[in-house]
Amino acid sequence: VVDTRIPTARAVVGKVAWASSVGGGDADDKLLMATSLLRSTLQREPAGSFCACRGGGLDGSAIRLALHSWPGLWSVLVRVAEVVCWTVYEVVFNPGPRGVMKLPRLHTLLAAAIRHQVISLAKVGDGVADATYEEVQAFEEVAWKVNRPEQWDSFRAHRPYSLKGYHSRAPDVGAPAPDGVVHSLSSGAEMRLLSTARAVAGSSSLVALSFDSLSCPVWRGFAGAELHRIARSFGVPVLHVYMAEAHPDDAFPSPMQGPVALASELRRHRDLEERKAAAGRAQAFLTHKVGRPVVLVADGMGDALEEAYEARPFRMFILDVSRPDACVVAHKTGLAPFNMGAKFAELRAFLCLWRSRARSGAGRSA
Repeated sequence: VVDTRIPTARAVVGKVAWASSVGGGDADDKLLMATSLLRSTLQREPAGSFCACRGGGLDGSAIRLALHSWPGLWSVLVRVAEVVCWTVYEVVFNPGPRGVMKLPRLHTLLAAAIRHQVISLAKVGDGVADATYEEVQAFEEVAWKVNRPEQWDSFRAHRPYSLKGYHSRAPDVGAPAPDGVVHSLSSGAEMRLLSTARAVAGSSSLVALSFDSLSCPVWRGFAGAELHRIARSFGVPVLHVYMAEAHPDDAFPSPMQGPVALASELRRHRDLEERKAAAGRAQAFLTHKVGRPVVLVADGMGDALEEAYEARPFRMFILDVSRPDACVVAHKTGLAPFNMGAKFAELRAFLCLWRSRARSGAGRSA
């Protein structure tokens, strides 16, 4: 247990959080290294000496900590330089596929700011844990019924799960995953969701189901790609399912536009061809964002899977497909787009634990 009121302890705890969020390397090793640094620092000096200034000068423990921190500081500076160079390249030379974003270069340039703003504005409670249905319902009633009464009826039609009094029927962790019909984007052929998920999983015992909607500004702003990256960083394949639009421009337009505005309208899908066309735009956009091809299928026009998983505006489920006779929900994110930072952190924590157990099991069997 660390007293984060102590500046030194708080700084090292920050390194733990940063180590768990950056890409590359082994997350377990990063966390162990940062935790080891924290433990050794706390053991080396009494907590009361963690003050950067005594009588106008630096104390010995602060100087020693600074010296120990130089390698970490250099790594941070290198990482910052990499991010800056990569952002410049993306903005100038590789802003994304044509016809998806209205201002692709501006969106790329402001991606980090958009993420920060959304996480701040869509924070329920203290934001440390994922939001419950009841918390979301209370938040949304104020956001739409009180603050945007002209859109309240549209909100009720498009977010039934976010209305007060609704009780979730989505599968809980440990429950069988609902199955249903999905459609190939290339041929339109009907397939079964769970058999497709098993095929995507391959040799992995887990597979992620990502329910997507390009008309959701938070999904296209950062969340869709980030959820995909987290799953893939732990070796978990992802099957994307395109569903009914979260914010169709002809029925429930989003007030959030600016740098996340689309190049053209997305309306309610009148038939499967329109849904496949919208899904194709989302697939091209997501492929660009994550830097690799993504597997994406379309929900049927009856929206059966969207309703079964209560997925709008977007949502991710992790399925355990290790058993030949059942696909079981192993983890799920809550209603979006609330407490996204907590959603990302809880998904990482689950996958980190799963990987550790898989490795320890492999070690025992060896």
